[in-house]
Amino acid sequence: MGDRKEIKQTIVFIGFLILSGVCYLFTGTDSLFLNTFMFSANFLIYAGLLLYWIQSVRSRLLPTKARAYILAAALLMLLYLTLRVFKYRIAEADAIPSRVAVYAYWIPQVMIPTLFLMTCIRIRRGEREEDTHREMLLLIPAIALSLMVMTNDLHGFVYAPKVGLSQFAVKTGTYSLGIGFYLMYAWMGLTALAGFILLFRETRKRPVRMTVMLIVVIAIWVTLVLVCVLFFNKHKIPAMFNVPEVHIFCMLGVMEICIRERLIPYNENHSGFFSQLGLPVMIADKRFEPVFISAVPVTASAEQLSASVTAPVCLDDDTRLSGMPIQAGYAFWTEDETELHRENCRLEAANEILSEENDLIAVENKLKEKQAHFEAQNQVYDKIARALYPKQKKIEALLADVEPDTTEFSKALAECCVYNAYSKRKSNLILLSEETLPKHNRELFLSLQETTRFLECCGIQAAAVGEEYSDLPLSAIHNLYDTFETVIEAYLPYMKRMTASLTKSGIRLAIEAQRDPDLHQALLPVERKVSDDLTFLTINATGGGAV
Repeated sequence: MGDRKEIKQTIVFIGFLILSGVCYLFTGTDSLFLNTFMFSANFLIYAGLLLYWIQSVRSRLLPTKARAYILAAALLMLLYLTLRVFKYRIAEADAIPSRVAVYAYWIPQVMIPTLFLMTCIRIRRGEREEDTHREMLLLIPAIALSLMVMTNDLHGFVYAPKVGLSQFAVKTGTYSLGIGFYLMYAWMGLTALAGFILLFRETRKRPVRMTVMLIVVIAIWVTLVLVCVLFFNKHKIPAMFNVPEVHIFCMLGVMEICIRERLIPYNENHSGFFSQLGLPVMIADKRFEPVFISAVPVTASAEQLSASVTAPVCLDDDTRLSGMPIQAGYAFWTEDETELHRENCRLEAANEILSEENDLIAVENKLKEKQAHFEAQNQVYDKIARALYPKQKKIEALLADVEPDTTEFSKALAECCVYNAYSKRKSNLILLSEETLPKHNRELFLSLQETTRFLECCGIQAAAVGEEYSDLPLSAIHNLYDTFETVIEAYLPYMKRMTASLTKSGIRLAIEAQRDPDLHQALLPVERKVSDDLTFLTINATGGGAV
């Protein structure tokens, strides 16, 4: 349905364009009235077609940068035709107005290709880049060239007059072309060419028919220009169209293809969309006059509409009006809150029941919290019991077969003190956690110090010396202390002296012993070196080393 409508509009548009060309053919008659009438009809049809197209663009496209560039180019096309009428029909006999018209005639010729390139850049880049306006930089050289031609009387860079300025009307033979003239033609050609290159690169992502249509329009464009220049103008034969009209309406054809193929955000039939919308929505202008109204209207006064822009307004107990500013006006909509209020009443009744249940749940949660606390304590105690059970069994075995007040009893009791020192410090370590353990701590040193103190009860000279603090994590402390305890138990029957110190990565021991027992049951690898009757043991938290 939409394609048929577009085809009909295209046929009507081309029909009026042909009619304007027929009218132009009669401008060469000897009858002044008929000549003037047909010229006026020709111009009015051109202007009407341009204005109609401008209005359709405003209606069909969303307010994007690409639409703004297209509308600006279309208005310049209208100025292009108007200046042409002024130059050849009104100011032809007067030198100064004719010269100014020729100068101004260049402004749309320079600006239209520039705006076309800016449109193609925006089509290629997309409207999602809201903060990017780099294509606007193209206006700088275009404006500079326009100013150069408008100030030609001061420098003659475009037209170098061969007669005085008072008689200079830019007639053939009264001037020579300057560098500015060629700069403007170069700018027009380069911007148009760059625009078409960008356009064809974008059409590669579209159906083939779009590329075909663009090629057809450009082929018609080039053909008409060549026919006008090489045939009609050369042989001075009246033609239906001049080169400026060909440029204008072929450019319109290129832009229309971009619009119909949705290269630019489209907005056609929004009025029909609003008229059939089942929700109560209204678009109003700045004076709160309705522009578009949905099938279900929004009924509110201007005061209520104005107030709803800043905060929602309740039209009645169950209807809330909201509004927001949009481009050139406001959008309003209403929400039916009947069901919401009904559900609120149900929720209030349910909340009364739930409040009682919540009290019971709160009491139950407290009981569960206490139970969880007790279970956590029991888990910790179980963990301590499992860790200390082997030592308790050893203590029990040491004291089982000895009699009090004997030498064996004192020796066994001393060994039990060493095991109890481990049990005490191990319990403390288990009660700690990674969260409660400071990063820079002395827990391992205190554990070593506790054991060395009770080793003296066994007649062993022992001491913990050196740096007291370390940055080892709790898991590493456990592994190091358990390995240290294994070393002590192995060396206890043979040890005479011992010194323990902390390193950055573990524990270093210096032991004088009658023999060096096997340490393969140690949790961590132990590096052993013997020097001057002393055995040096290194326990690393990260492992490594040979036993």
